[in-house]
Formats: sequence, structure tokens, C-alpha cells
Amino acid sequence: MVSSNGILEQGNFQVTLPHIWDHDISDVYDEQLFSTRGCAKETLREPLRQQSFLALQRTNTALELKVQELLAQLSTAKEQFCREKASDHQTQTELEKSLSLLQTTLDSTEELLSAIAPRLERKIASKQWGLAKYQRISEPQRIFPTCPQLKEVFDYIEANYHQPIGLSDVAVAVGYSAAYLTNLVRRKTGKTVNDWIFERRMLAARALLLETNQPVNQIACAIGYQYEGYFFRQFRQFHGTTPQAWRNTQRSNVSVNH
Repeated sequence: MVSSNGILEQGNFQVTLPHIWDHDISDVYDEQLFSTRGCAKETLREPLRQQSFLALQRTNTALELKVQELLAQLSTAKEQFCREKASDHQTQTELEKSLSLLQTTLDSTEELLSAIAPRLERKIASKQWGLAKYQRISEPQRIFPTCPQLKEVFDYIEANYHQPIGLSDVAVAVGYSAAYLTNLVRRKTGKTVNDWIFERRMLAARALLLETNQPVNQIACAIGYQYEGYFFRQFRQFHGTTPQAWRNTQRSNVSVNH
């Protein structure tokens, strides 16, 4: 309804129509009604806009919390990585120090071995030489010639030289007379039975002088001499020196070779 002053009244709405004469009343009504509907739509949109804003705000808050959580995890992982890297570096440094120390020890050991190797070689060679010498002295077959006809004679001397034996004892043992045995042995070897007994005893004396610390008188008794003086005379006759002097000389030579 349009009042006299040009106001369109429709329910609770009033619209001023200053130029009502220029427009058809139905057009004005439709325009005002459209404006009223637009206001209603805006009124409905506002709660939706607020709800969307709140939802967006919650989503943003959740995202911020998630980002903060991920950043915290990343920071923790970075700190752990840094600690492990520092530990690895320390381990590597300690390992390098240990390897350096080991190399230094190996170098020192090599130098020490290089320094003592010649002395060890000389000492081993001297020991081998001494052992070979003792073996040569201790082997009775070295002094007795190979003679099947005299084998019993030499076997008897070897088994009994440390006893006070002589020509007659050997002759009785092998079943010959003393004269026949003397001629036989001299003809085959160029020496007498007593010579062979004497040489075997000297061989044993040298071995005992070198290999033991027994006194000379005990050695004399051990190789069949009843009198020490007789042993001294025979030893000097054979070696050109006394038993003790010979022992000292031979041991000095072995020490020098060490």
C-alpha cells in the first residue's frame, strides 16, 4: 500500500517512493522485495561464514600443532644425529690414536728385532756348532775304523773303556793271545790295542770336560783311570796341555762365538 507521502508499506517494511509517478507500482514492489530477500540471504550467510572461519581456525591450529610436533621431532633427530656424529668422531679419533700407537710399537719391535737378529743368529750358529762338536766328540764310532775282523775288539773297548782294562783283558775277551792280537790290530790299523783304549778314554774325557762341571779327578775316575796323575800325564801327552786348561780354552772359544 502506498501512502499519500509516497511511502510503500508492505508488512513491516516501508519504502519511500519519491518519484512514484515515474515508476509502475509493481516494479517498485518487486525491487524492494528483492532487496528484502537479499538481506535475508546475507543474514543466513553470516553464521555459515562464522562456522567456516571457526573450522578453518581449528584446522589451522591443528596444523600449527602438527608442524610444531614435527619440528620438535626433527630437532630431536638432529640433536641425536649430532651426538652420534660427535661420538663417531671421538671413536674414530681414539681408533686413529690406537692405530698410531700400534704402528709405533710395531716399528720399535722391528727395530729391536733388527738389532738383536744378528746376535741371535750368531748365538744359534754357535750353539749348533757346539752341539755338533759335542756330538762328534761323543760318537765313539768316529774313532774306530770299520774292520769286521776287529769288530769284537772295538765293541769290547767301547763297552769297558771306563774300567781299568788293558791288552790282556781284551785278548781274553775275544779269544786271542795278547801277542797275536797286538800284531793283528797293528797290521790292520797301525795302532796297538792300548792306543785305541787310550784314544777312547781321551774322547770321553773331552766330552766330560766340555759338557759337565765335574772336577778333573772325578772325570779321571769316570773314564777308567785309577790315578789322577797318570790321567794328567796322558792328557798332556795327547793334547799338549792340562785337562783344566783345555776346558777353559774350549769354553772361552764357545763364549766368543756367542
